[in-house]
Amino acid sequence: MLIDTIAEGCRSEELRKRILQKDRSVEEIEEIGKSLEEVEQQIKDFTMVREEEHERGRVYKIQTHKQRKYTPASSNTAYARMNKDHLKCFKCGFSGHISSEAKCPARGKICNHCKRLGHFESQCRIRKSQSGDQTQTRPTSKKIRYVETTGRNVDSTSSEDVYSVEASEKEDSKKTYYAFYTGNDSNIIECEVGGVHIDMLVDSGAEVNLVSEAAWEVLKAKGVHVKVSEKGSKHVLKGYASDQPLVILGTFVADIVIGQKQAEAKFFVIKSGQRCLLGDSTAKELGVLKIGVNISQVDTTPKALSKINGLQIHIHMNHAVKPVFQPVRRLPVALEDAVNRKLDDLIKRDIIEEKKGPTSWVSPLVDVGKSNGEPRICLDLRRVNEAVLRERHPMPLIDDFLARVGGNMIRSKLDVMDSFLQLELDEESRDIMSFITSRGLLRFKRMPFGLVTAPEIFQKTMDSILAGCDGTWWYIDDIYIEGRNKSEHDSRLDKVG
Repeated sequence: MLIDTIAEGCRSEELRKRILQKDRSVEEIEEIGKSLEEVEQQIKDFTMVREEEHERGRVYKIQTHKQRKYTPASSNTAYARMNKDHLKCFKCGFSGHISSEAKCPARGKICNHCKRLGHFESQCRIRKSQSGDQTQTRPTSKKIRYVETTGRNVDSTSSEDVYSVEASEKEDSKKTYYAFYTGNDSNIIECEVGGVHIDMLVDSGAEVNLVSEAAWEVLKAKGVHVKVSEKGSKHVLKGYASDQPLVILGTFVADIVIGQKQAEAKFFVIKSGQRCLLGDSTAKELGVLKIGVNISQVDTTPKALSKINGLQIHIHMNHAVKPVFQPVRRLPVALEDAVNRKLDDLIKRDIIEEKKGPTSWVSPLVDVGKSNGEPRICLDLRRVNEAVLRERHPMPLIDDFLARVGGNMIRSKLDVMDSFLQLELDEESRDIMSFITSRGLLRFKRMPFGLVTAPEIFQKTMDSILAGCDGTWWYIDDIYIEGRNKSEHDSRLDKVG
């Protein structure tokens, strides 16, 4: 089957004939294929030599200086063979032959740099990177903005693909800035310049802001508000590796707004410019460009937990029950540091606070470990719950929810984070939630988990908040939103959010 596949798929008719003549092994077929390939290569070399000899015998018309320069229509290769004594081979670097000739010394040689066949390292088109351990293909279509400080005032034209800008008169005249633009438009940001919306490319390599001539005409047509403007400029814009300056049509100063930030910036209007550029200093001032080692770091500083504003919870107690002061429960030595860090975190998040002065009810602290190994701070409120007067708010039943399930509905579920802790306790109720630790007395400022009446209080609060939201039903901190179609579902979800 393998031999049949080779016979059917090979490109050489001669090899196919050899296979079909008699039964051969795969090794024999491989040897025949190699020999045929070498023969074909030799035939091509002989053909190339004959073509070269033929070209040498051709006579070309000598033109005068008044006539237009003309090369034979047959091929550019023939023209190169005529002048091979003056041209250098791009594979080996020597003159006297062209790259397609068999006598080229680089023919069949392997490049020491890219490891490819057919050229020397000195003629390799794959240049080494600065680190020396990686290779990069030479850029072919990059547009380069070259910024040079100078004091001349020139009014001539240059390439529209390259920019050069003098950043300030007071800067060192020998200082040179480079900015590379490879056609990547992923850094385009929508701005508002002088009250007109315009897209600009954030460029950390440009120290000034550039506006193309076409964009300037659009800004004027839309009534851009400019504070200061002038024609021309004493700054010089040059192309990279070019002495021909670009043309500065003028400059203007206007307010630029991105998001919620605003700044006053100066813009250069470039004749035949291709892209509006937001310079380094302006981009940093507006906060769209940030440089530093802390950019990708996440702020882990604890912040105060959100709470329901305008609401304080009062825990009603049966005063006939005598308050109980329970002693501290010792924690394992291995857990003390972790528990203390957790208590500090709760203090910073405004969930607990230090208890000052006398108190009546004191509960012990209980550490319940989480699955990830972190401690969970809980209180043993069994003695407190004996004196708590419950509000007896009606709680939803599972049958109520099952009756809603069914039909072709789109549903979403929301979960309130740290639900009970978002309810703030009044001053009297905070003393009831006091607890003792090895570091002294602390008390909860928010409604803790474990309080017997906490689910009823939270359900009552959610009933008052979500009343009037169609297609929404909830059980304590779980909220369900449904709709008959996506638009209805999304509108109800936005209303709850």
